[in-house]
Amino acid sequence: MATSGAVSYGVYDILKSAYLHSPKGRKRLSQLGRLNALQQLEVGPTRTSLYGAITGASSEAATYPFELVGRKLQMQARETKMSTLQTRVKIVEQGGIPALCAGLFPCLLQVNE
Repeated sequence: MATSGAVSYGVYDILKSAYLHSPKGRKRLSQLGRLNALQQLEVGPTRTSLYGAITGASSEAATYPFELVGRKLQMQARETKMSTLQTRVKIVEQGGIPALCAGLFPCLLQVNE
C-alpha cells in the first residue's frame, strides 16, 4: 500500500507541476490573487479525472509485479513453499520479465481508485 500511495501522489504531483508550468497553468498562477484558497488547489474536473486515471494506472503498473508474486505465494502448497525471491525467479525463468506483468492490462481496465 505504501508503494501504491507513493507512486500515486508522486505522479499526481508531477502532472500538476507540469500543468502549472504550462502556458495555461502560468495564466492560472497569475490569477492566484483573485482566487480563494480552494480554487487555487483545483485544476478543474476534467484535468482531475484525467490525472486520477493516469495516477491509478501508474500505481497499478508499479505494484502489479509484487501483487502477482504475492498471489503465487498464496497458491503454493505448504510442502513445496518457496521464498518470495525463489518465486520471483521461477516466474521469470518460466516466462521472462514480461511474465511479471501477465494480466496487467485487464487489471488496468478495472482500476477505479
